[in-house]
Amino acid sequence: MVGYNYLGSRNLMRGMEGTDVELLQRLLNNLPEPIGSRIAIDGIFGPRTEAAVKKFQGHFNLAADGIVGPNTFLFLGILVHPYLPPGGRVFGSRTLTRGSSGYDVWVLQNRLASTARDFAQALGQPAGGYFDDNTERAVRMFQQDVGLTDDGIVGPRTFYKLYEYTRMGGRYLRRGRWDRNQGYDVYWLQRHLRQLGYYSG
Repeated sequence: MVGYNYLGSRNLMRGMEGTDVELLQRLLNNLPEPIGSRIAIDGIFGPRTEAAVKKFQGHFNLAADGIVGPNTFLFLGILVHPYLPPGGRVFGSRTLTRGSSGYDVWVLQNRLASTARDFAQALGQPAGGYFDDNTERAVRMFQQDVGLTDDGIVGPRTFYKLYEYTRMGGRYLRRGRWDRNQGYDVYWLQRHLRQLGYYSG
C-alpha cells in the first residue's frame, strides 16, 4: 500500500493527505447525525472533513478546532500518547504476526472478537495480548471475509480493513470516566446491545 500512514501516527488537520485521513473520513461517515457527517472518502483533509471533525468534537464537548489530536483520537476509540498503556504501541504502527505481543495485539483480538461470533470462537478466549495460533486463525478468517490474502499477517492492508469493518475494541470502557464512557466505540457498543435487546437508551 503506497503512502500508508497508520491512523494515529500523526495529528491530522486541514491540508493533509494520506491513508490515515481516508480512514478518518470512513469513521466519520460511519456515524449517524448528529454525530457524524457524510463526506467524500478521498484521503484529502479539506474543508468538509474539517467541518465534520469539528462537528464530532462538539458533540463530545471537545475543543472544536478541527484538529485530530490525542483527545479526538481517544473519542474515536484509538489510543495514542499520552493515553497508551506503558510500553504500548499504537494499533497499526507495526506488522503483527504469530509470536507478537503487546497492547496492539490485545486491540487486534478485541476488535476481531467484537465483530463476529466466528472470530470470537476462533480466538477461543478473552484478549490476552499474545498473537498465538488461535489469533492467526481468526486473522485468516477475517482476511478471507474482506477479500485479502489470508496469510495471517497483519500489515497495512489488514489494518486498513480492520478499521473499515470493526467498530470497537481499542480501549477499556468504563462508566463514570470521561475518557472511557463516550465516543465512537461507545456508540457502536450501545447499538450492538440494543440489537440484542439489552440496551434501551
